[in-house]
Amino acid sequence: MTPEHNATPNKPPWGLLPEDIIASKRKQWRQPGKLKRLLKDESAFPLHISLKPPRGNAALVDIRHFQTFVSSWKAFSADENRRAGEVYWENRRFRALAEQSIPTKLVLPDVGAFAGLLGEHETRELNVWQSKITHLLNALAPLWQSEAPAAQQKKSALFSTLIDHLETLNKFDRSDLGLLVKLIPQLTQGMGNGGYLRALPVTFVDTKFIENHLRMIESIVAALIDEAVKDMGLLNWLDCQGKPKDWLLIKPLCEQTQAALGGIPLLRLSSETLRKFALPARNILIIENEQSCLALNHMTDTIAISGGGKNVAWMTATWLAAKRVGYWGDIDSEGLAILSDARSKLSAITPLMMDARTVENYQERMVAEPDSVAKEPVALTEGELDLLRSLRSKKYVNTRLEQERLPMDYVIKTINAWIR
Repeated sequence: MTPEHNATPNKPPWGLLPEDIIASKRKQWRQPGKLKRLLKDESAFPLHISLKPPRGNAALVDIRHFQTFVSSWKAFSADENRRAGEVYWENRRFRALAEQSIPTKLVLPDVGAFAGLLGEHETRELNVWQSKITHLLNALAPLWQSEAPAAQQKKSALFSTLIDHLETLNKFDRSDLGLLVKLIPQLTQGMGNGGYLRALPVTFVDTKFIENHLRMIESIVAALIDEAVKDMGLLNWLDCQGKPKDWLLIKPLCEQTQAALGGIPLLRLSSETLRKFALPARNILIIENEQSCLALNHMTDTIAISGGGKNVAWMTATWLAAKRVGYWGDIDSEGLAILSDARSKLSAITPLMMDARTVENYQERMVAEPDSVAKEPVALTEGELDLLRSLRSKKYVNTRLEQERLPMDYVIKTINAWIR
């Protein structure tokens, strides 16, 4: 029976049937605010739900509904596959009827019984949430166990925080949970030293993960490490700058090249200006995504250029021919197409971290590529073409490995090897 049918004028206001209760509670489950309050509030259980049994001569007025009311709850109680609490019965006497045993209330002892009332789908949802939350509570326990007086308070604060971010947590897979557990203990106030978020000195964890889940990470840090994060915001607490905008981003990666640019640590130039202006470094590192550029520092005689995406026309600049030029982009059909375009402008370009070995080492971090370049690019090597074909044939876990998903220790080691 649907909720709309339940609302028909002929249905009496007493004698709620199992489908009435299920429809009402499913509506509560599907409203994020109400669901989160339910998951947080252990004191809400046991939950007593009145079945609105008939009073006075109401049963005689609609004897058919009375019989349906009693029989449906008997069937509900007899269903051994339903883990949905307990139906309470009372013996009551009605005029012209013998003494009757009627259902009066349904008692749900815990949230598991609440989900069980709704069905298998909600039970599976709850089991997944509980599994993820329990894993994080156990894995992050060292952050509060050393502070005995506040331990329970911090544990409770973390639990509430995870419920608050249930939508994000619901999308996390095992790899994401592992990254979160590795990240949180590394975060300390001021560790950004005025740099950009993507340059945050963390190991194992890619900084795109931090950016994508900044609000959740901010709330967890406030719950476990420093409540001041609530007011300061995570970026200010870490001492990180926000992302700059506009044009191509130019970043000298050592003191010498910065001095040669008048001491400017970061600047933007239009493509046309860059085509005409020779940058004062032996090594020019071209990076598809500027966030990955912002993560780099302390690389000898090197200047990074980023943010151009598909715009590689400026690479016909004559001054580039006298430089060692590296290119680093996403490993997907579009990224390899951009590499091909770049090589058609500058044949001596060296691709970095755009090979099968990188994919094989970090394929668990791959995602799906929304749109694929249809034609095979003309300026790829045989090895690069093989990689493109492998991606298209779904040889790997997925079809795209974004450059931002690579751990910074691997990135820095690879670039420094190219520089040497």
